[in-house]
Amino acid sequence: MASSRARARRGELLEAIRAEPGDWTTGRAVRWQKAAGWGCNRSTARADLSQLATEGWLIASGPDNDRVYRLNYARAQWLGHHWHTPAARRSKRRPQCR
Repeated sequence: MASSRARARRGELLEAIRAEPGDWTTGRAVRWQKAAGWGCNRSTARADLSQLATEGWLIASGPDNDRVYRLNYARAQWLGHHWHTPAARRSKRRPQCR
């Protein structure tokens, strides 16, 4: 079970990723965590990113030694829903002749 400190750290990291979406590597997470005052090392940052991906907040891609994490927009609660609204498209159906 995760400690309250670890949950708080991951919550702040997730908020930072939401504020600055894009590719998040372990190195970027370490720099952010140190700047935010957490003073974490690479293994802690890697574990935090991995846990957020396991929980479905992030999507991991790439090999183990060059993993990149991106925000999972399908689970965008701050948008008010857990799904994407499809874009309106004109129907390609032709009117029926009578």
